[in-house]
Amino acid sequence: MKIINNILYITIPEMVECGVSENYLSKAKSIGAKCWSFISDPDDKRKVLIEFEKLKDEYKTRLEARFGSPYEYMAKMPIRNLVKWDNSAEEFFLRYRYDENKPLPIEHVKKYTTAANWLNMFKALNQDKKALKKLLNLSIEQFYVHALEIIKADNIGLPTSYRRLLAARNEYESKGYVCLIDWRFGNKLASKVNDELSESTLLEMISHPNQYDDVFIAQQYNLWAKLQSSLGQQTYRKKEALVIMYREGNAELKNRFLPQVKGFRPTAPLYMVESDDNHLDLLFIDPDDGTPHKHFHKYKAIVVIDSFNDYVLGYAYAETLSDELVKAAYLNAMYHIRSLTGRWHLPHETKTDRWSIKSLKPFYESLGNYMDTPVGSKNRGYIENFFGSPHWKRCLKIGANNYTGNNMTAKFRGVNTEVLNRNKKDYPTIGDEAVVQVENFFHRLRFMPQSNGISKHDQWMAAFKALPMEDKRIINDEQFLLKFGIEHNTNERGIRITNRGVEPQINNVRYSYTLKVDSLMEYVGKPVSVIYDPFDMSRVLITDFEKVRLMGFEARLQSRAMKDASTDSRIYLNAALNEKRNDVDFITAKQTRRQEVLQSKSIDAETLLQAGVMVKEIRQQAEQRLLSRTIDGSITEDDLYDQM
Repeated sequence: MKIINNILYITIPEMVECGVSENYLSKAKSIGAKCWSFISDPDDKRKVLIEFEKLKDEYKTRLEARFGSPYEYMAKMPIRNLVKWDNSAEEFFLRYRYDENKPLPIEHVKKYTTAANWLNMFKALNQDKKALKKLLNLSIEQFYVHALEIIKADNIGLPTSYRRLLAARNEYESKGYVCLIDWRFGNKLASKVNDELSESTLLEMISHPNQYDDVFIAQQYNLWAKLQSSLGQQTYRKKEALVIMYREGNAELKNRFLPQVKGFRPTAPLYMVESDDNHLDLLFIDPDDGTPHKHFHKYKAIVVIDSFNDYVLGYAYAETLSDELVKAAYLNAMYHIRSLTGRWHLPHETKTDRWSIKSLKPFYESLGNYMDTPVGSKNRGYIENFFGSPHWKRCLKIGANNYTGNNMTAKFRGVNTEVLNRNKKDYPTIGDEAVVQVENFFHRLRFMPQSNGISKHDQWMAAFKALPMEDKRIINDEQFLLKFGIEHNTNERGIRITNRGVEPQINNVRYSYTLKVDSLMEYVGKPVSVIYDPFDMSRVLITDFEKVRLMGFEARLQSRAMKDASTDSRIYLNAALNEKRNDVDFITAKQTRRQEVLQSKSIDAETLLQAGVMVKEIRQQAEQRLLSRTIDGSITEDDLYDQM
C-alpha cells in the first residue's frame, strides 16, 4: 500500500493476496478497464498501483478482511519498516539455558527476538529524536500512539502502555537481551470539470487498442461534443505519453517515455545475492532415451550470485526444476562461502524471480531481507544480464562440442549449427560426463580471468577481506541447521533418545550420534526430529521444536581390546567414564536430598508403605487360632459373625 498526494493505492501483490488473479489484473490494465484505476509507482516505475477508492465494494471488502482498515494499516506501515531483524539477539536466545541446561522453546526464541528488534528501534530513535521527523514526519507522541497499537495488534510481547514501554526500553538499554526473558525462564478537488471531462473522453478514444486514426477520432468526438473544431494529429502527439500504454502496449511506453531507473551495484560482498534458473546451452545424450530426442537433453541450473561482481556463490542443476534444487543451490553457496572465509555467512538481502514463490518465500525470508519482485519485472537486478554476458558465454563454450549457441530465433546464433549437428553422436552423456563439463564451466566462471585480467574470485576475496566485522552476518552450526537442514522423522511419534544417544536411519544408512549435554538421563525417552546436513553428516540438530534442542555429533567407537587402544582413545574413554560417574553421583545426591527433606518433617517412607498391611506369617497364625477355637467350641460361628 502507498499514499501519493493523499490518495491511497494498493499494490498488485496485495490484490493477489486477497484472491484476485494476476492474469486478470494484467489484462484489465492492458485493455484499460474502467473499473480499475492503475498508475505507475513514482518511486519505482516497474511497479503498478491501483487506486483504493475507485475499487468496487467487493474488492474493498476483501482488502479490509485481509488487512483491516487500509488507511490505518498504511499509517502504521512506515513504523513496521523501521524494525530490523537482530541476528545477535536470535543467537543469544538460542544459546540461553535454564534449569540445568534446558533451552528456550523455539516459539519463545522468536518472541524474544522480535521484542528485541522493536526495542532496538526504540533505542535508536531515542538517541536520535530528529530521525522521527525526518523518516516519518511524526511527533514523538503520534509515533508512540501508533507503535503501541501495532504492539497490541501484532502481539509483540512488549508492554502496551506508554509508561511501561519506556520502562522496558530503559531496562533493555541497561541490561540487554536477558531482561526480555520472563519468570518461567529466569485530499484537493479538481476544478474545471467540463474541461477535464472533455479531455478524458478524447484521450480514452485515442488510447483504444484498435488504434483508430486521428480523423475518425475527431469525427466521433465532435459528434459527442457537438464541437465544430477539427482535431488533428497534433492533439494526439501532445498527449501521446498518456495513451501509448493502452494504444500500443507496455513495452512501447517503457522504451519511449518511462525514465530509466539508474542504480549502482552493492558496494561490498554479501550485501545482496540473487538467484535465478538458467537452461544451460549444452546438449547431452541420454542412452536410456529411446526417442529421437535422445541427443537433445539439457540441464536446468539454479545459480546464486553475489551482485557485488556477479561472483557465483552456489549452484545446483538437474533436468527438472524443483524447490529442493533451489535450496540445494543456496546450501552449495553456504559451503562455498565457508570454504573461502572459514565461517558460515548469510547475505544481507536476497532477490529472486517469482518461481514457486508461495512455497519458497519463507526460506528466502529466513536468509535475510527479502522483498517480493514486482509482477512482470524483467530488470530486478543483475543476474539476467550476467547470463547473457561475454564472460558467461566464453566460459560455457570453451572446449564444448555440444554448445547450442544463442536462442534459435536470435539474429546471431553464435555457433556453426552444421558442425553442431555433425557432432551429436559425440556429445557427452547425461551423468558423469555431463557433470564433469558442468562443474568445469562453473569453475571457470569463478576463476578464469576477465577482460581486465582479474578473476571474479580474486575480486570477491579482496573486497570481503576489507569488509568490517560488523557488516558480516556470521551464524553458528545450530543456526545453519535450522535454516538449511533437512528434517528426518520416522513417524509422528518421532525418534526416541536412548542412553546410546540418537541412532536414526537416513537414506538407508544407520547413524549414531552422541548428544552435547551435561546429563543425558533427563532426555532419555523423549521423541525428537533429527535435522541433518546432507553434505556433512558428522553433526546434527536434535530437537522437538519445543523443549529439546541439542547438537548431536557422530559417535566415536571405543576399542574393546587394550591392544587397539591409543592415548587419544583412552582420554575419550576416561571422559565417558567420568560422565557415567557424574550421573551416578547426581542420582545419589538427589536421593540424599529427598531423605533430608523427609527427615525434616519426620516422615518415614517405609512406614507409609507398610501402613494397614499385615505380614503374611502373622495373618496365617491368627487364622489357625481362630479355627481351633471354633472346633473346641469355645467360640461359635454366630459369635464370630457378631465380632465381624
